[in-house]
Amino acid sequence: MTFAIIANIFRPEAVKATKKLVSWMKSQKIEFYIDPDTAELIKTGPALKLPQMHKKCDVFVSLGGDGTLLRAAHYSNTKPVIGINLGTLGFLAEFSEEEMLEAIARVNNHIFTLENRTRLEACIQSGTRRKRFHALNDVVIEKGTYPRMPVLHLSIDQKPLSTYRADGIIISTSTGSTAYSMSAGGPIIFPKSRVFVITPICPHMLTVRPIVISDDKEIEITVETSDDRFILNCDGLVTQTLTSRHRIFVRKAKYGVNIIANEKRNYFEVLRTKLLWGKEHTTKPQ
Repeated sequence: MTFAIIANIFRPEAVKATKKLVSWMKSQKIEFYIDPDTAELIKTGPALKLPQMHKKCDVFVSLGGDGTLLRAAHYSNTKPVIGINLGTLGFLAEFSEEEMLEAIARVNNHIFTLENRTRLEACIQSGTRRKRFHALNDVVIEKGTYPRMPVLHLSIDQKPLSTYRADGIIISTSTGSTAYSMSAGGPIIFPKSRVFVITPICPHMLTVRPIVISDDKEIEITVETSDDRFILNCDGLVTQTLTSRHRIFVRKAKYGVNIIANEKRNYFEVLRTKLLWGKEHTTKPQ
């Protein structure tokens, strides 16, 4: 089995863990490739460009936080992704550094459990021209640095849903419900739920709330803005500047992301420990 190693080189602990992993894999004669930036930093190889990794590698290893795993998933092309959490929250990166070597050894011996997570496909249409992008967490349409509040028109399966006056709109998967959508007031969704969440960003309306829809629906968005510019962002990895001439269609992607699950980990325990879910905050009298 051949591994693709992608690390967050801006985290010293991730760099240290990558060196440890690479040294161990060499001692075990396990084949691997490293993304070029990491290979240059730790002065070892072999290096391989990210877009080429899925052609030569069987499993992607992410060392960092959830953002690093999103980057690995972006290039994995349905190949399994295992996340080593060296960040803060770690909703997607399920294994700790202490579990890393044992987990990789098990994967190398084909002993692992996969969870297939739904991805979003965002199709940008202008006339007959179309561009497609994918996201595991969310597709965000926002005003960016442009000062004027846009007006967003949403339809679901060609039926009008609502018109939003807001700084933007977040369309998230159940996996992404604990990311930007949650920060904007959206609900937490169990990650195996086959739904999408539509969450407005700072709406200038008292009657607008997040809405949950089944993931077999297609969402169409058109945007009006006096600046004639707005931003489309997919997982924070792909950013496009669009105009009111563009129509955006968001639907379930044909292929999801295969994440290697940590069988020792319980999702609800993660909510309690990472987000302090249900924790009562008390203050003692001075």
